[in-house]
Amino acid sequence: MMKFKSVANKVTDERNEAVLNNKVAAECFYIMIVGTLVCLVYGSLFNNGVISADYLLYPLLISSIWSIYRAERLDVNTFGSSSITVLGCLLVTGLITLMIMSANYRYNHDVYHNNPLDPRYLMAWPITYTIYVSFVFLVNWALAALGRFER
Repeated sequence: MMKFKSVANKVTDERNEAVLNNKVAAECFYIMIVGTLVCLVYGSLFNNGVISADYLLYPLLISSIWSIYRAERLDVNTFGSSSITVLGCLLVTGLITLMIMSANYRYNHDVYHNNPLDPRYLMAWPITYTIYVSFVFLVNWALAALGRFER
């Protein structure tokens, strides 16, 4: 007896791939949460309450490696949908600028005479943002191209 297919295999495969991509993303999210919690506990117990950004990079590195490993193991696209929107690129650039300028003020506060409204400090904000916005858009474009190539 002949059976008729009512569901296209391509749609089912795409849904299955999306579920597996979400599974990889959820595992990486849990690694990041646990790693950040470990860094917070370590900073509060052993480092006089100082939480270094260096320790927060380790969970990011571990989850990135885990993401690539699990995606290869589950046979899904590693960079299939890794690109972000224009607004996301602008927000990521703003976050990078905030981190850089916070470190800049912390290390050079005597140059700015302990004044966050010093014109030299305020002029460094748009210059830093302008420099990094092109870098973020370039990386986003490269991830989108890599995702298209991988499909």
